[in-house]
Amino acid sequence: MKKIILIEPQSQEDHVYKHVRMPRLGLPILGTQLREAGYDVQIFMGTGGSLPWKKILQADLVGVSTTTATCREAYQIAGKLRTHRIPVVIGGMHATFMPNEALLFADYIIRGEAEYSFLPLVRAIESGIIPENIPGVSYWLDNKQRHNKLLKTRVDMDVLPIPDLSLLDKSSSLLSIPVMTSRGCPYNCTFCCVTEVFGRRYRHRSTASILEELERYRGKNVFFCDDNFAAKPELTKELLRGMLDNDIKLKGWGAQVRVDVARDDELLLLMKRAGCAIVYIGFESINPATLEKYNKQQTVADIEEAIRRFHDYRIRIHGMFVFGADTDTVETIRQTARFAHQARIDSIQFMVLTPFPNTPLYDRLESEGRILTHDWSLYDGHHTVFKPALLAPEVLQFETVKAMKSFYSLKNILQNLTLTGFGSVIHRAIGWALIRHFERRNRWYGSLLEHYKQADPYPVPLLYRRLKVTGSKKQQAVAGQLKILLTEQKGILHLKLRGLADRLHIKELKILLKELSTGQHSQLNVNIEGLHFVSDQAALNFSIFLNQLGARIHRLQVVTTAEKHARYFLSAGTKKRRQLPHFELLINRT
Repeated sequence: MKKIILIEPQSQEDHVYKHVRMPRLGLPILGTQLREAGYDVQIFMGTGGSLPWKKILQADLVGVSTTTATCREAYQIAGKLRTHRIPVVIGGMHATFMPNEALLFADYIIRGEAEYSFLPLVRAIESGIIPENIPGVSYWLDNKQRHNKLLKTRVDMDVLPIPDLSLLDKSSSLLSIPVMTSRGCPYNCTFCCVTEVFGRRYRHRSTASILEELERYRGKNVFFCDDNFAAKPELTKELLRGMLDNDIKLKGWGAQVRVDVARDDELLLLMKRAGCAIVYIGFESINPATLEKYNKQQTVADIEEAIRRFHDYRIRIHGMFVFGADTDTVETIRQTARFAHQARIDSIQFMVLTPFPNTPLYDRLESEGRILTHDWSLYDGHHTVFKPALLAPEVLQFETVKAMKSFYSLKNILQNLTLTGFGSVIHRAIGWALIRHFERRNRWYGSLLEHYKQADPYPVPLLYRRLKVTGSKKQQAVAGQLKILLTEQKGILHLKLRGLADRLHIKELKILLKELSTGQHSQLNVNIEGLHFVSDQAALNFSIFLNQLGARIHRLQVVTTAEKHARYFLSAGTKKRRQLPHFELLINRT
């Protein structure tokens, strides 16, 4: 085993993160470890349909890193790889939270931080050894899932290699370079899932190591991707002084910080002198009750002071707010939009509260019956996926988009030109285009939320049909009939097919589903574990039928036990079927 491909999937959904080409650093670090160990490594980013499959299918092993919002795309990629018998390892935040689900699509899962586990796992796979002693690894053994315990010791930041971004395909096209100086966050906001993976203890790289990395990026834009860049101000000041003393001049840089940074004049001055162009601050809310609910440990006065102080130093501010807390109303959202404009925040992000799986927020909402959908691709901060306490779901969705449009209006684009320069104008112009594009592409979601509001939360059988087999007597003896069961739950349609199918059955299926209002459902799950086809042509007709059905539904999942059948849906040589919209394949092991 020498050739290893690493993939960071990108969601097909429309949201702001999709338009920012910046890799998370997990795969570049792992890729650098593998390269130093003698493996041939390449890293790709993209949706399933945009990836260079000819190169990927030549790999000996593929690793896929996923968030909750991109896990569906990761599963699609994994399904295709498994039809070609290429071992698949899935890691990342969602796999850590949902290992039982993720392992249905992969051969191995790595939970938590992977830097101490991935290389040993690769060597174990290469040697044909069961990875029973590798911490944080989940795998299959005798058709059962096994989950090794997580390593209690956190990763030492200074033993990690400086990530080699040249391993990333088209790395020269990166507009901003990600650099990580720390992991962990000492705060514990109730909606945040970061501490579940990286912990609350703050771990920092040595200043010398960070400066060595920054030397590579002179004259370029850098984004410090720490969750809290200045959690330890003295270490941050040491780094900034090192940048000045070593004359490391970046084109500009940004970082995520909290409002308390604005109270430190020395830190603000060093940030400005070292080239800070923009800070990203989680203001979250201007509703005091909501701030308390979120456990933000800040006040509205702190937010106002932080905006004023950063602007005093002509540093742009990207303010992030989260709507949908149990204390939020329509007026909360509208007041926040007015506040953001009056306070002259340079750019904003109004997001919907998102209950990521296996977090306390998710567990509470699920126990209260308030989760609307388990379509993880919608868990991106831009789609309402639960029932708010004081708002209807469709109202929260509509008002959030309306607030974004209000802030990013043409009349506001030039507001901060004299305050923070053209950078603010550019960000607002991009925001104007993105929010209107998002609104156009997501009008269907308002109708779907209306449907969720009226839908029965329990599975309701909608259809059960028995179709006589029209083929030979021999075929009738094998199956005798085709059984169709269609049920609905939380906006997801479940279509189960059993028996023997020919082209006439496929035609009948089209008639049965022709008038189905698929626009009111986020996903169609088609289970064909017990379905057989009278011929290859019948299987091909069925895949074409699914392709046509997929154009009418938001996401299509196919569950099968037969790899031969799976290849009809993910054929490397058939471009049309490879681009089946929002398609994911699950080859069941049981």
